[in-house]
Amino acid sequence: MADLNATYGSAFIGLIVGAVLYGVTLLQTFLYYRQYPQDSRLTKFLVFLLWVLDTAHLVLCTMSIYWYLVTNFANPLALNKTTWSMDLQTDCNGLIGLIVECFFARRVWAMSGNILLTGVIVILACIHFGLGIVFTIKSFILIDLDKFPQLIWVTSAGLGSAAAADIIIACALCYYLTKNKTGFSRTDSLITTLIAYSLTTGLITSVIAFIAVVTFAIMPKNYVWLAFFWVLGKCYVNSFLAALNSRESLREKVNPHGDGTFLQLSPFRAITSNIDNPTTTEINFRPKQPTSLNIHVETVSKTDYDYTPPMSPATSTPFQIAH
Repeated sequence: MADLNATYGSAFIGLIVGAVLYGVTLLQTFLYYRQYPQDSRLTKFLVFLLWVLDTAHLVLCTMSIYWYLVTNFANPLALNKTTWSMDLQTDCNGLIGLIVECFFARRVWAMSGNILLTGVIVILACIHFGLGIVFTIKSFILIDLDKFPQLIWVTSAGLGSAAAADIIIACALCYYLTKNKTGFSRTDSLITTLIAYSLTTGLITSVIAFIAVVTFAIMPKNYVWLAFFWVLGKCYVNSFLAALNSRESLREKVNPHGDGTFLQLSPFRAITSNIDNPTTTEINFRPKQPTSLNIHVETVSKTDYDYTPPMSPATSTPFQIAH
């Protein structure tokens, strides 16, 4: 019989932590739709899709714990078996990771124009997702928890790929942001903040994925690794939402009074905007070839920009940030 503390006790703790992070997901999703109603349909759809996947993952995890600890209470033979909800939750997390890593890979491509680097990130993300499907199929076939050591290579390769992709994304963003430093205190302060965001989100997910790999390799017959795996998906979703929701505060950081200099920190070109409604913002960027940092001083009466901060009668100072 499986040790309850190391198996479903660990999974239960992971479920609680995941439920707390799901609450953060709900809050961030609400704030996103309230603050950025003019975002593109694609971005809005990705936010909705990630919310659906995160919700489905939490439901499947809850169903699994309920089946083991309530439905099969006092039935020790059931504890060594996998159930369909336990197997399918892996694919929800894998798809979440694929979407979020491709989103950040797009940022890397937009900032660097490096197709090879972007391709490596996308390939690693696809490996993570593909091996997650393999793990699900194998779980349906093996059924018994005692046979899980046969899946060590699948989990190690899958989560290892996810960790590698996260580290590459964080390092690439930090590198290209550092190259855009100008020597102006306000601009460099913003870049430093963006670097801190990139490091934080990338390192958190990569560290959790690495811990899940190590715990599964050392203890494949318990669910300590599963607790970290359940938390990993929630961290991916929240890092995605945080990247979107932080745009407004970053603009205010670089341009708090609506006067100064037009700053372009990355090679993006804004597509749409609405100057008549400064309370809403749409940020859609079309990547182009990398260029050097440009600083322009503009004096205009009315100009369409991607983002329109509060303006004095004679000047306007928008700041563009990619999403």
